[in-house]
Amino acid sequence: MPTREQQRTATRTRILDTATHLLVERGYAGLSTVAVQEAAGLSRGALLHHFPTIHTLIAALVEHLVQLNELAAREAAETIGASADPVDRTLTALLETMTRPPAQAELELWAAARTDPALATVLRDSERRAGRDLDRVIDTLFGQEITTHSRYPAIRDLTIAMLRGVTAARPLRTSAQTEARTIHYWADTIRTLLTTDAAVDSR
Repeated sequence: MPTREQQRTATRTRILDTATHLLVERGYAGLSTVAVQEAAGLSRGALLHHFPTIHTLIAALVEHLVQLNELAAREAAETIGASADPVDRTLTALLETMTRPPAQAELELWAAARTDPALATVLRDSERRAGRDLDRVIDTLFGQEITTHSRYPAIRDLTIAMLRGVTAARPLRTSAQTEARTIHYWADTIRTLLTTDAAVDSR
């Protein structure tokens, strides 16, 4: 028999997983506390006990999505294998992660925030905390040899921006070739930055 705390955690996770699904399937316009309640098969009281407003739900959802994205990135990296080139492994794992539902749900929230100031405020606070977790995940994927490089902070930030742009543009593409080429170009750029800096430091 599950304890009360286990039941509470299970219900909370069920709500957040349902909200993720609704974001991916219906977009932000289809996300509301009523829609989540109905899709999760919960009473109104059960939902409001955990999340009294849509914005408290979204704040918790961002944290939930970050956790799911971290798990997905680690699974993708493990599938690729530790023997693979660290740059290729990291970019491939992150791109695969950003095509999964949790990352797509996060992108949907960002897009909606452009015309919703209240949502933008909630996301700004939540994403600031989530950003530290994202940095930690990417640091782990790249590995210490790269993360200790003087140019690494710029490489990490540009990698995040580039991959988000690639992912956001995916619905407009009819072929994966352009995406693969962009990733290949960025991998070469990272290696050039690392090599060039190393050459300068050795003078």
